[in-house]
Amino acid sequence: MDKGKNEVGLFDTFKTWLNPLPMHRAPQYGRGIHALPNTDERELFERSSAAFIDGDILSGYEYFLSSLLHQENSFPSPHLSIERLEESLHFSLTQGSALIKGIVTATSLEAYADIALSFRLHVAIKRRFLERDFQLTYCRFSESKGVVKLSIRLDNATITPQKIFYPLREIALNADFEKEFIAGEFDESLLLDTEHLLSVPRENIEVNFTFMQQWIQETKQSLIGLLSNDNTGMTSFSYLALLLQIDYLLLPHKKMAKNISEKINGYFMDDEKLTEDKNADLEQYLSELSAMDIDSFATQFYNSAYTFSPFEQAMHDEISAFIEESLGKVRWYKNNRSTYVITVIYRYISLYILYNYGLHPSLRSLLHLHVEVYASDFFKAAGETPLYDPLTRTFKENLIEQRIRESIEPYMSRYKGLNNFSEHLSYSDLDHFSQSFYLQIKNLDYTEV
Repeated sequence: MDKGKNEVGLFDTFKTWLNPLPMHRAPQYGRGIHALPNTDERELFERSSAAFIDGDILSGYEYFLSSLLHQENSFPSPHLSIERLEESLHFSLTQGSALIKGIVTATSLEAYADIALSFRLHVAIKRRFLERDFQLTYCRFSESKGVVKLSIRLDNATITPQKIFYPLREIALNADFEKEFIAGEFDESLLLDTEHLLSVPRENIEVNFTFMQQWIQETKQSLIGLLSNDNTGMTSFSYLALLLQIDYLLLPHKKMAKNISEKINGYFMDDEKLTEDKNADLEQYLSELSAMDIDSFATQFYNSAYTFSPFEQAMHDEISAFIEESLGKVRWYKNNRSTYVITVIYRYISLYILYNYGLHPSLRSLLHLHVEVYASDFFKAAGETPLYDPLTRTFKENLIEQRIRESIEPYMSRYKGLNNFSEHLSYSDLDHFSQSFYLQIKNLDYTEV
């Protein structure tokens, strides 16, 4: 063996001991969970199954609920609390605006979320609840003592962890959804159990408002001279990337979140509406956001923990196919010398994947890194070290490589085909960086051992 290489290897080993790899951190942006999954999730799930087979119902539930506890909860109170008594188990979990409380006995699980005061609800909302019951699989709306609740009841005779997960996730996601809907469309003072919501500091609101207005003006400016020509695709990418960026980085709630979701999803509806008309709808909404005053803007924000991801886990083949399709559009625009839109598409790809797919924690962290590169001013204002300097057009290569390593290496023992790809990135400019980055992301291997 070569002596020099051996000494380098020993040096790297000592360096790792002295500077251990930082724990992979979850991005504090977007609508996913802002914490990492429980490292013992699989083991606790298996213990839960074994306890149910042995007839130890309370232990089975305790193991299962413990598997849902996240690492590094950044909120003052836990997103999930469990209290084991002699003949029962009590728990409460937070899902955005909703607080779900439950009690488990040897025979059943009963859980509920208080939604709103019944006597103050508009008749249209009550009608909506009746219609929603037909869309739900496990939980139901009901009224008791002047309070509208969403609740579930499970029989423990043949209980398994899977039979708990889906009902509990359904009540959590839908209780949050309905409370957000009421806050956005009616009067949020109707809502119950909102004490856990944390206000966003005014200085953060002001910074976010300034950035939103800046992004809207920059987008409009970039499209001057294009809107009157046959550039509907370029316009679509620009407007969609902007709305996706507002949603991901600013994380609005209530009516603003609902409207952004409707505008983005409405664009992709398979209907007979012309792309020009869909772009006009997006432009109109961006004008509404531009005209919004800061006090109205401030009412759309709060902070809260989440127990369940709102996304179904996507197969990596789906992500790869979307990236391949999008890079094909980049090639088309390059061949047609429409250089402006290329950078926009690169920005759009990561934002859309983060918006639309349930991602493995490492992949979510990697795509967030790409968002950071393109929104360096925003992250600098948030106190982060920017990964890219738009004035000098240079990258913080060492920091980017470290972040990739932190995202990949903690999972390499579980996914043997997962490799650190930082050495294969191009830093010549933003476009070459994105092209090389997405080619590596597309080929990541999440096949388990």
